[in-house]
Amino acid sequence: MLQNNLKLLSALMAKFEQRETGMRSAFDKSMAALRDEVAQLHQRVDYIVHSANERITEEARAAIAPVAAGYGETVSTVSKQLHGASKTVWAWYGGLAVLAVLVLAVGWGVLGYFRHELAVAKEEYQRYDNAASIAQAFYASDTVICGGRICSNDDPNGQRVGDKRQYRQAKPRPGQ
Repeated sequence: MLQNNLKLLSALMAKFEQRETGMRSAFDKSMAALRDEVAQLHQRVDYIVHSANERITEEARAAIAPVAAGYGETVSTVSKQLHGASKTVWAWYGGLAVLAVLVLAVGWGVLGYFRHELAVAKEEYQRYDNAASIAQAFYASDTVICGGRICSNDDPNGQRVGDKRQYRQAKPRPGQ
C-alpha cells in the first residue's frame, strides 16, 4: 500500500509538473501576446500623437498666417510713418538750429553796435564834462569872446600859471 501510495503520489507529482509546465507555457504565450499588443498600442498612440501634432501645426499655421501678414503690413506702414515723422522732426531741429545761429549772429551784431554807440556816447560825455568845467571857469571869470578868441580882464594880483608863468588869472565877473 505504501508503494501504491508512493506511485500514486509520484504520478500526481508528475501531473502537477506537467500542468505547471503547461500553465507556464500558456502564461508565457499570453504575456508575449500582451507585450505585442502593448507595442502595437504604443505605435498606434505615437502615430496618433504625431499625426495630431502635424495637423495642429498645419492648422495653427493656416490660422496665424493671415493675422501675421496683417501685422507685418501694419508694422511696415507704421515704420514708414515713423520714418517720415523722423525726417520732419530732424527738419524742424535743423530749422531751429539755423534760427538759433541767426539769432546769435544778430544778437552779436546788435551788441557790437551798442558797444560802439556806448563808446561814442562816453567820449561825447567826456567832452561835455570837460566843456562844462571850461564853461564854469569862463562864467566865473570876467571874460568875453572877441573875434573867435577869449578876451579877459586880467587881475594884476591874480595867480600866474604856465611853464614861464606867462598867463595871469582873470578878475572875477562883477556881481559874484
